[in-house]
Amino acid sequence: MININDFHGRIVDLDTHIQPSHLNYEQAGGEVGRNFAKRFDELINTLPKDEAQKILVRSGNEFSEPTDESVWRIKGSAAHGAFNADNRIKTLDYMGVNRSFMFSDPGIQTAAFADNALGIATMRHWNDFIINLGKKDPNRLRAVALINTHNIDIAAEEIERVLKIGGRAFVIASSVAPGNASPAQPAMDKIWGMVQEANATIMLHLGGGRSVGDEFDFLKNPNWDKGITHFGQQADHIIAEGDQMNPFTACSMFYAPQNFISTLILGGVFERFPNLRFGAIELGAIWLGPLSAHLDNVLKIFRKRMDGVLSLKPSEYIRRNIRVTPYWFESVADYIDHHGLAECYCYSSDFPHPEGGTRPLQEFEERISRLGQKSAEAFYVNNAEWVLPELN
Repeated sequence: MININDFHGRIVDLDTHIQPSHLNYEQAGGEVGRNFAKRFDELINTLPKDEAQKILVRSGNEFSEPTDESVWRIKGSAAHGAFNADNRIKTLDYMGVNRSFMFSDPGIQTAAFADNALGIATMRHWNDFIINLGKKDPNRLRAVALINTHNIDIAAEEIERVLKIGGRAFVIASSVAPGNASPAQPAMDKIWGMVQEANATIMLHLGGGRSVGDEFDFLKNPNWDKGITHFGQQADHIIAEGDQMNPFTACSMFYAPQNFISTLILGGVFERFPNLRFGAIELGAIWLGPLSAHLDNVLKIFRKRMDGVLSLKPSEYIRRNIRVTPYWFESVADYIDHHGLAECYCYSSDFPHPEGGTRPLQEFEERISRLGQKSAEAFYVNNAEWVLPELN
């Protein structure tokens, strides 16, 4: 048995969102937000009056006070603290949360990752908005900037700009091969280096496609191994390693976030940047243990080719550098029993989105209870501090 009340006021929540309504979408999303609000208003005008009113109650202004109803059961822009920074702090107090990441809503994130001028404009607009909102309390309200990586120079310039105005957290698209090549390519080292030097965090998040429904588009791009010498196929590799494969293709059976993380690890990013803080947020956690075991095996298969690239096993980089957020219905204790990696799993609420459920604190308590109080403290508090450290 565990007692989560002991962690009240110290909990670290790795996934909350700013959720605009049709009344303030333009403020958060610029032109894209204005278009979203327009389409919403058009939809409302086509519905019968009673149906439209039901939607408007849950998608308009925030409830005025934090209660079980307005924090845990009301979802969307009507939840207390969905958009307003003062209310968000009251909501965190009500939840018992010390500090949290603040991500965008899915629509703005998808728009900001598009490979066009509007994508770049949306990225910059959101980043200015969220950094300014987080200034209310940068430690507790950790603003997460969006970084479009289709052009690495533009991505690096935006990270540098956001760092200068106080940003310390970034999310990138898992389905985009940065600059149409591997995320472990040398050209990306400037980005990884800036994030590490600033003691900042870079993450993948649910909805990592370039457009709606695009999360699997990474499979269409053949360039994930481009720019990494030891991923290339040489004539003697067939004799030495037995198959016409390389470390990249051995991992390509996984979906976009696993694919992205696999290329980072086997490409040596965490070897070159040992203090790089990396998160995989709202992507579940069932895949982490099997991926860890799989990559350790890949390293054994390609041990000669990987000589001089990695000094640790892939599972050791995962334990050191990466944190993930299970969904409330996942059997976290079983994952730990089967694969270890206890230090990687972290609490999140997904506030105010419905995927987080209506009682995430209690649901996770039930699923990790048999691990004991110390393990529960790690899950709710300590593990997450690697990717969401307290600001000086």
